[in-house]
Amino acid sequence: MTTINLEEQIKQKIREQRNKDYGDYKFNFNVLAMLFSVVLRNILKDDLKPYQAAQIMMMLKMFRTTTNFKADNYIDLEIYSSMAKQLHQEETEE
Repeated sequence: MTTINLEEQIKQKIREQRNKDYGDYKFNFNVLAMLFSVVLRNILKDDLKPYQAAQIMMMLKMFRTTTNFKADNYIDLEIYSSMAKQLHQEETEE
């Protein structure tokens, strides 16, 4: 008997669609990290890393969950979390 994890399949489909809509998340988080660093240049000692940009997006989604329930915010939070984890792991392995 095969167990199907429907939630994981949904998250994978969303990731695939977002990749089509917005492009590669690794590239996008590199760009976001640069943009955030520009905005925060007078506060930061160092430029942000891509995984830190993903963490900022996680916090945005987390904040949105405090106003009202929208399942999409939780799904996006999980997706951003897995992306941040992968980017952070790759950063550590370099």
